[in-house]
Amino acid sequence: MAWPRLKTAAVAGAAILLVTSIAILVTTSPASLSNKGRLRLPVGNGTPAISLGERHGLILASDGSLWSWGSDWLGRPVLGLGNVTAQTRLRRIGDDTNWVSIAAAAAHNLAIRSDGTLWAWGDNSHGQFGVGTVGRQNAMANTPVHAAPGNDWKQAAAGGMHSVALKNDGTLWAWGYNRAGSLGTGSTNSSLVPVQVGSATNWIKVWTESLDNVAMQSDGSLWYWGENPDPAFPQGTGAILIPTRVSPDTNWVDVGFGLWTVFAIKSDGTLWAWGRYAHVYTGAQDESLDATPSRVGTNSDWQTIPACGGWWCLGLTKKDGSLWFVNPSASQRYGPSSPYEVVQFSRVELQKDVVAYAAGDAGAAVRSVKAPIGVALTSDGEVWTWGLVLGDPRSLGNRLQYRAIQVANRLGYKGKPPVATPVIHQTPWRLPHVEADTLP
Repeated sequence: MAWPRLKTAAVAGAAILLVTSIAILVTTSPASLSNKGRLRLPVGNGTPAISLGERHGLILASDGSLWSWGSDWLGRPVLGLGNVTAQTRLRRIGDDTNWVSIAAAAAHNLAIRSDGTLWAWGDNSHGQFGVGTVGRQNAMANTPVHAAPGNDWKQAAAGGMHSVALKNDGTLWAWGYNRAGSLGTGSTNSSLVPVQVGSATNWIKVWTESLDNVAMQSDGSLWYWGENPDPAFPQGTGAILIPTRVSPDTNWVDVGFGLWTVFAIKSDGTLWAWGRYAHVYTGAQDESLDATPSRVGTNSDWQTIPACGGWWCLGLTKKDGSLWFVNPSASQRYGPSSPYEVVQFSRVELQKDVVAYAAGDAGAAVRSVKAPIGVALTSDGEVWTWGLVLGDPRSLGNRLQYRAIQVANRLGYKGKPPVATPVIHQTPWRLPHVEADTLP
């Protein structure tokens, strides 16, 4: 019986070596590192946007066209480019110019067209598309497909394994996986089709992270549901099953997420945080204060928290139009031994007229490696980025090795997944794009 075990181990080891070799070839291939391409996206009269997932990004250009770059997420086709699985340059998703809203998450994306229809691509294994099918019937989509039915969708947010969207009539809807009460329906029952969140008809915006959500009503109040952010509840043991008001305040204007932390800006320009690790950012000595909003720093000129999808938000803008980056090391300081110090901010020196901005940290996705990224779109269509190089073949190689070791472990070969070592550049560079008519 020793021979079958030896044979299995040999096959598993060979698989790892093969994938490693492929990764090395991809890494050192000059063609794969080519940075050729055009340096301006088309410009129009629409409102541009950027949304970041764990290993990819989406850009809605002002002419209504949709673009993506990066790599798939453990086999989930999040780029929306068909069979393309990794791309360091922006590539256009289809030929349409009627996109008006985008939302990226780690494994799936949502987008809305000007006719009010909702579209999705990537992973649907938990019903994230809201079409009533899941698993083998409709597990993946590598290009945008019709998502939840209707033509009255206004804004959508993509969570870890669920989706939330707002309709024109002010009602809020959710669908997908619901282990932590992420759907806000009063139970933990998942749903493959949209279910209404409460009965209110005055919702005006929604934000979501892996398991939690925040939504704003027309009076400026904020409401939270999903995994309980109170540090008194051990992680994974508490859930807020229906939208619950965050505070009596009615002057909230924007929201973002950190690691088990929610950030929010008030109309007076102050920044606030609450959640399990809010003290990392607020400097509070008493962690029981993390359950309610506490002020971050002393600045009173913050304006927005750019969308960051499934990432930890690290970007902020001020009322003077300047771009700021949260010290990425702060997102790695959490738990009982976290130091009590207010997080630092650094200005992004980009002398351009920026019309859209996003910044985040993918540290959770690559274990101990800090992987911040910033992306800015200028009024003339240039895309500038710094930090993590999305779609770099070296990161793809680590992912392939990780999957190979997973398979090998199932066959009896014991090995540890490699730690990803993505490429990070500190200086901003212009992100080129490839038009469809120039593709090989």
